[in-house]
Amino acid sequence: MISPTKLLAMLVHRGLVSPTVAHEALASGAPGSWLVQRGHCTQAQWEQWLRTEAGTRPELRRYEVRELLGEGGVGRVFAAVDRADSNKEVALKVLRAELAADPVQAERFVHEARLLMELSHPHLVKGLRVAKEGDTIFFAMERLPGRVLQDVLAEEERLDEESALQIVVEVAQALSVLHGRGLVHRDVKPGNVIWSEERGAVLIDLGFATGADRATAGDTTAGTVHYIAPEQARGSGQLDVRADIYSLGATLYHLVTGSLPFEGRTSEEVLAKQVLESLSGERIRALSLSPQLHYFLEKMMAKDPAMRFQDPQVLQREIEAFLVQRRQQRELEERQQRERPRLGGRPPGKGSMFDRRSRRRRS
Repeated sequence: MISPTKLLAMLVHRGLVSPTVAHEALASGAPGSWLVQRGHCTQAQWEQWLRTEAGTRPELRRYEVRELLGEGGVGRVFAAVDRADSNKEVALKVLRAELAADPVQAERFVHEARLLMELSHPHLVKGLRVAKEGDTIFFAMERLPGRVLQDVLAEEERLDEESALQIVVEVAQALSVLHGRGLVHRDVKPGNVIWSEERGAVLIDLGFATGADRATAGDTTAGTVHYIAPEQARGSGQLDVRADIYSLGATLYHLVTGSLPFEGRTSEEVLAKQVLESLSGERIRALSLSPQLHYFLEKMMAKDPAMRFQDPQVLQREIEAFLVQRRQQRELEERQQRERPRLGGRPPGKGSMFDRRSRRRRS
């Protein structure tokens, strides 16, 4: 259960009690009793605040809500058990209470849920159910064991080329599904991709997804500034799948270099760089990354959409061909290394005395 100190801080943050009242309640040594005695809440309300962590953790009839998995500007995601479906483990995305009363935000949230329920692909998270209980709007998704790539980067700094490119291939497959429905994701980034041992890269969070023919001029800047395409940064014109390809390229850059392609002190500064500055190859060269990887980055992140990969499937095929070629070359080199005569000139295959003795011991 949440500590009284943390609970009071959350109550202040949500405007449910004043900072002065929270300080005096904490100083009393028994904040719940103090608040009740002075009429700031009832005993039942205090107990509910404790259970729901100041109203940020929902209480739902069908679901047993467990630990917090993550949170963003729109909602919080909890692990949960579906009591009505054989205690199946799910992930619950809950719209923030302060946004649930906004019809625009609520409609966007429900739109995301319905998209995830309609679409089905191994590299897209699957939506299961959307509902409203009291003032709480939420939807259930499949629970995927794994970590978002943002957390992987925080721990490992960067990924090797082949792992990063394989992730791009799999996210490109998910984008192809969205493209086939005339949709643009608009927020492809490491924080919206889960790495699962079972499924590989899985694209999540369609909260900004919209039809390419429905994106209005003022709405195209939705997304995360470090990854959005120049046309998205300008906030003018309609977007298509090439904006997602740019964002996937920025994600690839972050995965293989451990740094963002464009950085700045403010969001406005980053947006300006997205529009005006060319991608620097210094970091790529410093890490001795392959020329082919540099080519993929340059083509995915071209400022002019006409110069980018025009379709996720084309991008997928080119990267897959490169990965196959690279793996075959590595296997050839490993085979040649195994067959190379060892010191003493013994024929390949017989090995040294030490090798033969080791094999007898293992047998």
